[in-house]
Amino acid sequence: MKKTLLIALTFTAGLAYGQQQELDKFQQYRPIWEEGTIAQKDSLAAVLIAESKNYKTEDEYSTTLNLLRALGHEDKMAPLETIAMKKFPKGRLTRDVFMQEVMYKAEGTTEKEKAYQQLIKKWPLKNFPGDELTYDYALSSLAGSYATDGNAPKAIATLEQMQERFWRGNGYLPVANRLLSAGDTTNATPLLKTVMDDAYYYITLPEEQKDNKARFASMGYASSMSAYVNILVNQGKYTEALELIENALQVAPEQADALSNVYYKSLMATGRKLEAYNILAKLYAKGQFNVEPDLKTLYADLNGSMQGYQGFNAGLKEDLVKSIRDHIKEMATFKPAPAFELLNLKGEKVSLASLKGKVIVLDFWATWCQPCIRSFPGMQAAQAQYADDKEVQFLFINTWERDKDYKKNVVSFIEKNNYPFEVLYDDQKDAVTGQVMAAKYDVQGIPAKFIIDKEGNIRYFLTGSSPNVDYIKMEMKELIESAKKPYKG
Repeated sequence: MKKTLLIALTFTAGLAYGQQQELDKFQQYRPIWEEGTIAQKDSLAAVLIAESKNYKTEDEYSTTLNLLRALGHEDKMAPLETIAMKKFPKGRLTRDVFMQEVMYKAEGTTEKEKAYQQLIKKWPLKNFPGDELTYDYALSSLAGSYATDGNAPKAIATLEQMQERFWRGNGYLPVANRLLSAGDTTNATPLLKTVMDDAYYYITLPEEQKDNKARFASMGYASSMSAYVNILVNQGKYTEALELIENALQVAPEQADALSNVYYKSLMATGRKLEAYNILAKLYAKGQFNVEPDLKTLYADLNGSMQGYQGFNAGLKEDLVKSIRDHIKEMATFKPAPAFELLNLKGEKVSLASLKGKVIVLDFWATWCQPCIRSFPGMQAAQAQYADDKEVQFLFINTWERDKDYKKNVVSFIEKNNYPFEVLYDDQKDAVTGQVMAAKYDVQGIPAKFIIDKEGNIRYFLTGSSPNVDYIKMEMKELIESAKKPYKG
């Protein structure tokens, strides 16, 4: 079942009394499900199961199911789930299971369309006030199928039914990108503008009105702006592109890095070469070496020749290495790495103990985690540069998967993308604490990477991701080479 309860509560402006009581109950037991022993977790699970015999509301069942999951007792969820679904056949739990097991797994647009019609007939939105986001997820999924089929009119008509303005960009943007990849700029452009305008609206709200929804919506500004402006640039509408970008940089200066590529192209095209050159130099100095052809062009234009370029280029790379070294100092730590023994895709056991004498790169990820996936080309390049180094081992720890068929999904994902990764499944619970490996390493969010030295000590810990392949290669090299050296404190 999807973890819908707490996700929904995150964005709900107000809670019904019953829901608030159940959320309070979930928080009440936080010390146990976060840090309790196996005995404490088992005891609480038994108490909850016993209590459930007297439940009157669906919220009570939902909270207990979430608690059982948090306690690591997924095995006890199915019987309780079955009881709740029988009691409330047209309730949220039954609906959410239908969406997860039927709609989201439907193969092909016809099946997904049929499932959506079942959804709105048996569980109409009017019966679930405040659950607009749940139905927007379904509409987004259906619209994506139409777009994949090349049916832009149906995709757009489906998107227009979405009700949560703060979230609709998450439906519009993927559809727009699919249409763009098929060469359909005409239908993609207004979708991108909608996402851009929505994000701009939330970004420019008065500070006292910026809630979680506003902050969430504003995250789509740079990606939609970049795609929209790139269309203008390709159409030769450089002045219009510049106006949009420079307005964006005024209201959201934190988006500067994400807009740099379309910004410098627009500046170049409108003759503002020095400004474009300065942006390009910064991009190159951050590891975006793919911009070098344009950097060379502007260097020659502004200097009258290529004389001195090699020294200039070397200086930028030296600055980048220094920046990376300064940055990784902030990630430095020194503590024993928790032991682990997990199975790889072939069913073979891989343990920390078996890798002693090697520098290990651990990368915690999940198939649903877009930042994780975005960094994989860079991680693949980083692994490739150590392909012949027997003292270095990359391990990709698959964790926090939401689907019961996660193993099949993981294999499919790795094979589809032809990633030569050693993947381990993080589904073995510690005999004492009941924790999976991610919890033992205190992973709070993914992607999360750990660099472990030859003696089994964690030397670096970093989170977040970048799509910049060259930067990741250089950063990983600095981390690994540093971890190869004896710890000096």
